[in-house]
Amino acid sequence: MSLSAYEDLVHELTRLDADTTASTAQATRRLERRREALREVRSELDDQTMALAELCARLRHSTPDLTPQQVDADAADLPPGQDTDDADRVLERAKTALRESELARTATTRAAQRPTLLPKAHHVLRELLVYGSCMVACLAVQFVYFAATGGEGESLWWVTFLLPVMALIVGYVLVGMANRPRLPLLDRSGRPIKAVVPHNPRLGVTLAVGTMALFAYFAFF
Repeated sequence: MSLSAYEDLVHELTRLDADTTASTAQATRRLERRREALREVRSELDDQTMALAELCARLRHSTPDLTPQQVDADAADLPPGQDTDDADRVLERAKTALRESELARTATTRAAQRPTLLPKAHHVLRELLVYGSCMVACLAVQFVYFAATGGEGESLWWVTFLLPVMALIVGYVLVGMANRPRLPLLDRSGRPIKAVVPHNPRLGVTLAVGTMALFAYFAFF
C-alpha cells in the first residue's frame, strides 16, 4: 500500500469519525430537547388535571376519569426512520390538545360565572320570565279552584289575594337563584368577589296585582 493511499484512508477514517461524533451530538441534543418537551407536557397535564378536578368540585359535578390510557406495545413500535418525526408530531399534538383544553376550561369557568338561567339575557327579561311563570301557575290554580267550587265560599277571597302573594314570594326566591352565578367572580388576587344579585321585586308586585285583578274580574264580576 502506498503512502498516499494510506493517508487517504486515514483522512476518510477521520472524516467518518467526525461525522459520527457530530451525528451523535446532534441526536443527543435532539433527545434532550424531546425530554424537556415531554417534561413540560407532563407538568402542564398535571396542572390541567388538578384544575379540572377543582373546577368539577366547585361546580359539584362528577370528575371524569382522568387516568391515561395504556398504549399497546406493538402499536407503539414505529418503523425505522419514522420514530423521530412521529415523536415530534405526538409532542406537538399533545401541546395543541393542552392549549385547547385550557381554552375550554376557561370558557366553562366564564360561563359558570354568569347567571344560571339565560346567562346572556338581561336580568329584567330573566325576572319577567320567572315572575311571569309563577303568576301563570298561580292563575291556573285559582281558575281550577273557581271551577271546582263554583265561586262560592269565603275562601274565595283568600284564593284571590293570598295565592298571588305566595307566588310572589316563590318568584322572589327563584329570581335570586336564577340571577346568582354558580361560580363567583375573582379579583386580581384570586379572591372571590361577592356577586350582586338583582331581584327587582317591583316587577313581581306588579304582576301579582295584575293576577289579583284578573282573577277578581272573572270571579266577582
